[in-house]
Amino acid sequence: MMNLFKILGISILCFYSQLALSKVVLPDMFSDYMVLQQNSYIKIWGIAKPNKCVRIKASWSDKEYKYCTKKDGSWIVSLKTPAGSFTEHTISFTESKTTTTISHVLVGEVWFCSGQSNMEMTFKGFTNQPIENAENVIAEADPNSGVRMLRVKRIGQEAPSKTAEGKWMNSTPQNVPNFSAVAYFFGLKLRSELNVPIGLINSSWGGSSVEGWMNRDLVDNYTDLDLKQEIPDNENWRKPCIMYNGMLKPFTDYVIKGFIWYQGESNIDRYETYASKLKDMVTLWRYEWGLGDLPFYEVEIAPCVFEDPIHSAKLREAQFKATEIIANSGIVSTNDLVGQDEAKTVHPKRKQPIGERLAKLALKQTYGRENTCSEFPSYQAMEIINNKAQILLKNIAGGISFSHFPELTPDSIVGFEIAGNDHVFHPAKATLLPYGIAGQDRIELSSPNVPKPEAVRYAFKTYAVGNIRNGCDLPLIPFRTDNWEE
Repeated sequence: MMNLFKILGISILCFYSQLALSKVVLPDMFSDYMVLQQNSYIKIWGIAKPNKCVRIKASWSDKEYKYCTKKDGSWIVSLKTPAGSFTEHTISFTESKTTTTISHVLVGEVWFCSGQSNMEMTFKGFTNQPIENAENVIAEADPNSGVRMLRVKRIGQEAPSKTAEGKWMNSTPQNVPNFSAVAYFFGLKLRSELNVPIGLINSSWGGSSVEGWMNRDLVDNYTDLDLKQEIPDNENWRKPCIMYNGMLKPFTDYVIKGFIWYQGESNIDRYETYASKLKDMVTLWRYEWGLGDLPFYEVEIAPCVFEDPIHSAKLREAQFKATEIIANSGIVSTNDLVGQDEAKTVHPKRKQPIGERLAKLALKQTYGRENTCSEFPSYQAMEIINNKAQILLKNIAGGISFSHFPELTPDSIVGFEIAGNDHVFHPAKATLLPYGIAGQDRIELSSPNVPKPEAVRYAFKTYAVGNIRNGCDLPLIPFRTDNWEE
């Protein structure tokens, strides 16, 4: 451990020494085309010669700031940002007679976008796994849209780092192929509704687990991960804490509006602790930023044929439970976005609906757009009446309907199963029932193989696609009414 800290200390000293030779030097995140959070006191920091004074001037204000560096050359200053607009600004940093300038700066809304490969996945796609409509999105990319992205380089660290690699990119046809598709669609929707620039910090790593984005103190509280296991460097993404140290910690002084999160596949074998760990992770992140209960919106992992027939369903269940115990949070269901031709891919091609659904959550819950329809229907209660199960749903937004997939008959509801005390589930016949002034908010379920039903499941498998929707055309979140181990 002492060797680790010694190496870390030497590397930091070398880094600072090199920077000090170059007058005022800024971390990568403070670069041309960056986006700053509007109406906030934002922090900017860097390195200059020790015991010298740095003068900072932002073009949106007449005020000049002055900060004298410490013995190691470090400095930090707090600036007040104006309301968001598409006016480009500059920020200059002067030490002695040398000035460093950041140009094309916008002020708007900034979101931290994190997770594993489905958040990381760019418009280039993966091998034999494209992004739907990617070519058109790239061709139509507008450098004047105000949507910009910082793609954090995948570097894991064994101890908390002060620096990370990655500069801001404007949304040009040349840059957008390297943008996270989910994050970009999220940003485009926010920009169209809020009419301010949107900054997206894409800090994600394919294959990373939730433990990778937590600190060691939190990970040590759990016993379902072997922390003594030797993991080779070429499989860094499997290590706990390294994303937190190297790809999140450096940004915790950068003012943001909230988080979007798309992760879970790497925790399927540890689904029992996922909800608790996610709550711990969000609590940690909010503490690190010190900006209160920043909104946290997550994406349900998509239907996919995994080796175990039920664990991924239980992970989705844990994701949904997490939003019930995490304040100011929400979840986007993906149950309707994966056709049978993609059943065996963990990277479904339809990313636009996911990004836009995340944006709708933010518009409703964060920005107060009350007319935005963002809530997904979910299970509320079950009653057994005349040997049939009746399911009551919430968030039906005017009524329940069912969509028609080409492979399904037009008048069928799919995805439901029913079981008796033998715990054996059978496909259920489902019928919409009119109930109360809200319209159709109940579904009656039955099977000739289950004379006395005790439990109902909906799309509760590794891969199962249902077709129940609410009045906002949002899919019913998969659920089960039992807690059986099967």
